[in-house]
Amino acid sequence: MRKTCQMVEKALVARLLKGDPKPGATLESERDLAQRFSVSRATVREALQKLQNSGWISVQQRHCTVVNDFWSQGDLELISSITRNSEDFPPDLASHLLELRLQFAPDYARRAVENNAAGLAEILARAEKVRNCAGSLVKYDWELHMAMAVMSGNRIYPLILNSFSSVYSKLRTALFTREEYRLQARKYYREMLQAASTGNAILAESVTRAAMKLRLDSFQLQFGGMQGVPAPA
Repeated sequence: MRKTCQMVEKALVARLLKGDPKPGATLESERDLAQRFSVSRATVREALQKLQNSGWISVQQRHCTVVNDFWSQGDLELISSITRNSEDFPPDLASHLLELRLQFAPDYARRAVENNAAGLAEILARAEKVRNCAGSLVKYDWELHMAMAVMSGNRIYPLILNSFSSVYSKLRTALFTREEYRLQARKYYREMLQAASTGNAILAESVTRAAMKLRLDSFQLQFGGMQGVPAPA
């Protein structure tokens, strides 16, 4: 049942992202959905429960299922649901996630230098030994940003990053497959090493803001005209 439940959930998420049906409207009945997907009503009920838990819908009395205004009422679980169930991650949403990181990454970089410059410098010193391939750089880049988030002392930052980890991994992989973006990343690591080695928190904030803005611009340039970014596996 689990596999067929995931199939139903994925199909309904794809519809909801396209506005079918729109917020405030109702989904088909369990019986109609079961017939449509050639599954049992129990399977449909399980899929609907998952969608309700993620904030997509509300199952009301008499089994009436209403589509929520999920973009304004949802939370981080909605992003996780999109990641799990979308074949192509919406490029506009991916861009918005990178815009969000542009807002908080400079702050956790500055705080990390203020709180543990030596520890951060030790992590950054390893960058030169990282293989020049997308997979290795993605892994290192994630470890670096998570370390800075933890070192910042703000316990919310690691939670936010973990919520988006698979999405960010896919976005970074898409960018780091190109040599020019790998060079940009290595330039950022060198500048951050200088900031951490000298205890210059303001420099760390500045170079991180510039690097995150460059990644956002690069992503929009590369994927702006595409239908979607391949969703994380």
